[in-house]
Amino acid sequence: MISHRFAPIVAALLALALIPTVIHSYRGLTIDDGLTVGSIPDVLAGMPSRPTGRKAPWVVANLASTDWLERTYRVGTGEVRLFAARSYDAKRLYHHPELAVLRGLGPESAGRAGLPGRPDVPIHVLTTARAGQRGVAVYTLLYGGKYIQSPILFQMRASAASLFSGRKPMTLFMASDLTGSIQQLERAPSVTLLGAAIQAFEAEAQGEDPARQIRPGV
Repeated sequence: MISHRFAPIVAALLALALIPTVIHSYRGLTIDDGLTVGSIPDVLAGMPSRPTGRKAPWVVANLASTDWLERTYRVGTGEVRLFAARSYDAKRLYHHPELAVLRGLGPESAGRAGLPGRPDVPIHVLTTARAGQRGVAVYTLLYGGKYIQSPILFQMRASAASLFSGRKPMTLFMASDLTGSIQQLERAPSVTLLGAAIQAFEAEAQGEDPARQIRPGV
């Protein structure tokens, strides 16, 4: 039997332990920053676009996202595909999203780099291939106004922080082409398009509360 003098301490510890349960199991608390990938325009860097045939149920089932877009942008005689999505289930987006989004293109990791002109934006670089053509795919992740350098470190930090707060949306930006080369990454159409999409999304946050503005990556 626990001494009565320890009862207040035990009660306080039990109440503290219940906080994550109440937040996630009963309230399902999420923090909406008011941003949406729908702010990314149909024309980027002078490139017009059209929607792809990807269906909403697929995105919900694979990425737990209802705020998403996928468009094919025309650059010269080639095309660049842009996929962007936001999800409160961060793991769906940071755990090898290329396996779902780039299915059929045989994506293979080619390391990480800084976005040309934006060293604060880390990008994951991949090679792609289809019908004898080889190209480039790049993506980056944004969470809480910061670009993610390492998904593993992010997971460790976010898991602890989310125990006592609501979930924030993670944003995935991914672009792919079949004409670019990782040897000339800065000239790859997918890299150009990714940079333009990020700039358009960031513009939505400008002039808002400082907590919503984009900050250097972690």
